[in-house]
Amino acid sequence: MNDSITYMLALRGLCCDRSEAAVRRILEALPGVHRAHVSVVAGRAVVDADPAAVTSAVLVAALAVAGYPARLGGGRG
Repeated sequence: MNDSITYMLALRGLCCDRSEAAVRRILEALPGVHRAHVSVVAGRAVVDADPAAVTSAVLVAALAVAGYPARLGGGRG
């Protein structure tokens, strides 16, 4: 049985529901990601994942390639 960890990513570049949905699809397509909740209002994504399969660096890199700068952290502030 795999463990699960929750990553909180601060996001930039979210402007609407469409970008929120796009970021969620990008994250949930990554191997090891169980679920992603993305909020335009909060400027963050909360990702439940298997830490043996995906790291925060992988999440951040996948979003950067798609044009959504992110960093490990809590959100706007």
